Amino acid sequence: MKILLVSTYELGHQPLGLAAPAAVLRARGHEVACLDLSIESAALGTFADAGLIAISVPMHTASRLGVELARRVRRLNGARHIAFYGLYATPLNDHLIHSGLADSVIGGEYEIGLAALADRLGADEYNSESPPAGVGALPLFERQLFPVPDRSGLPGLNAYAQLNLDGELRLAGYVEASRGCAHTCTHCPITPVYGGRLRLVQKDTVLADADQLISAGARHITFGDPDFFNAVPHSLEIAETLHQRHPELSFDATIKVEHLLEHSGLLPRLRSLGCLFITSAFESTDDGVLRLLAKGHTRADLGEALALTEAAGIALRPTWVAFTPWTTSECFLDLLDFIETRGLVNAVQPVQYALRLLLPPGSPLIEVIGGEGRLGGFDEERLTYQWTNPDSRLDDLQAEIAGIVENAAGCEECDDAESSETTFLRVKQAARRMLAGDLGAITLRPQPPKPVPGLTETWFCCAEPTTAQLAPLDEALGIYPEQLPVISR
Repeated sequence: MKILLVSTYELGHQPLGLAAPAAVLRARGHEVACLDLSIESAALGTFADAGLIAISVPMHTASRLGVELARRVRRLNGARHIAFYGLYATPLNDHLIHSGLADSVIGGEYEIGLAALADRLGADEYNSESPPAGVGALPLFERQLFPVPDRSGLPGLNAYAQLNLDGELRLAGYVEASRGCAHTCTHCPITPVYGGRLRLVQKDTVLADADQLISAGARHITFGDPDFFNAVPHSLEIAETLHQRHPELSFDATIKVEHLLEHSGLLPRLRSLGCLFITSAFESTDDGVLRLLAKGHTRADLGEALALTEAAGIALRPTWVAFTPWTTSECFLDLLDFIETRGLVNAVQPVQYALRLLLPPGSPLIEVIGGEGRLGGFDEERLTYQWTNPDSRLDDLQAEIAGIVENAAGCEECDDAESSETTFLRVKQAARRMLAGDLGAITLRPQPPKPVPGLTETWFCCAEPTTAQLAPLDEALGIYPEQLPVISR
């Protein structure tokens, strides 16, 4: 049957969330088209001709955009079978089904469920009362032999985020050596789905995918695993083999602070294999908040992680959850001061300053915040439970900073695009004005002169979509927000 796999956002990477299921579905004889709406536009016929439209939702931003896409597809053809698949599909199952936006929802190891669904639909055997295994509210965790992703039909790597290495741009590819996570941080969307489960992608599959990306021009590889050190022997073996095959190749990975400290002796080895930078979820500089998020590290550990990576010659790019129900004015100002005094202004994506704790259905923090009397209802537009900070100034500040960083991201391609330092100063000025009543001139401590290696993508998986990200949905289907049905609340 004809299947359309759609990605709306995948962190600026060529979407593995399309390439992986495409390989399985094509191997079973299905006619598969892939559409990346973050890059491509599409004619109406692209949606009208497909018997199954499957929307990839690996993260919050993609879910917001995916829901908006589904609303437009329903308007175009209400009878079309729409499936959502990926990490966020399971938490959003009830909302997607009850709102009529989805006919099927597939979570966990989604290739298995998608294949079963496509086979049943192709044979005209689909029964909504008895969907095939892997389709429904419960995610599927069956161990599988992962196929080599099929990236044919996707835009070339030059259309996606690239490595910026001291002003030199290099094509970058994206692979995953594992799925899920062995840890259960309370704020992480992986926790309510995988619950501490970890699934390893076979070494040969990862290497074959990396090889085809390198053949397509990639000179840098991002390992997109939630934590590259969840399975150290597995990850290191892949990195070492890749280095042997492609000595000039560089890479980056995501590693927990806890693991950076535990495996600090491996950091020089990572650098020798080509690791340029590590992304690490610092989240907060407040030990109380870190305990509530079950991060497994303290404020003091942040400094040690920075020292260890610097000694190994690897740049560290922290991520943050800047706004939580427990964030105080002192806490937020301290976070900014930590970033500034540690020389991290150019290592932090400005969008990080505006990130607000998300509470998708199933989050362990829903009960905690509810018990504190700070929990509101489920926001069907933002796909998260609402919460308020006891200090309303922080909610107002978050909204203002969100506007600052979105404007900065929108100017990224402009000739006069502002620097990370300029955006930081705007954020610092807003915070000092609203939280400390400081209306004086704001200055910035000197930052390290050497540019921090990183990808050119300016947005983030836990951020709200921008107006620019929503525009391609309207252009693709010719259906605009004022023409959409209202989702019942």
